[in-house]
Amino acid sequence: MKLILYLIGGLVLANIVAATFIWPPSDKALHKAPIVNAATRQGQDPWMVDERYLANSRAHIRKHVLQTLGKPWSTWCAAEGHQQLIAAIDNYYYQRDAEASNKANVYGEEGRRFAVRAWATTDDNRIERLVSETHDRGYFSLDELRPDARTALTALAHGAPVRAKPCAD
Repeated sequence: MKLILYLIGGLVLANIVAATFIWPPSDKALHKAPIVNAATRQGQDPWMVDERYLANSRAHIRKHVLQTLGKPWSTWCAAEGHQQLIAAIDNYYYQRDAEASNKANVYGEEGRRFAVRAWATTDDNRIERLVSETHDRGYFSLDELRPDARTALTALAHGAPVRAKPCAD
């Protein structure tokens, strides 16, 4: 009889320990609390909280890369001009990728989709076309770029061969 009481007591204790430390929490505990910030209080999506600053930043980045891509092509043959070209392209694609990744981490897939759309303006399409043309003409190679820019441009280039080496002596 004593053995049966110890056995029942052990099962009860095991259930208490399992319920406290092992069993998963309820479904309510698994759902994230909704994000509340200045944007959601105004009826906007949560990722809109800093959009007025980010929109200005995106415009500034686009302007800078377009200015760099608008320079005469011969300037990219000089070491300083080439370095400016690579830095502008790297920064542009880094900022695009960083915003999409950050929004995805904080706000989920909807936030990432918003960031992708924010970087898909007519200026962005023009930048991609100019960068692709500059690469195709041989003013830089994909190996010179950081990984985020290289990944984006690899998709743009589709393995197209570089036609010329304009800066060759």
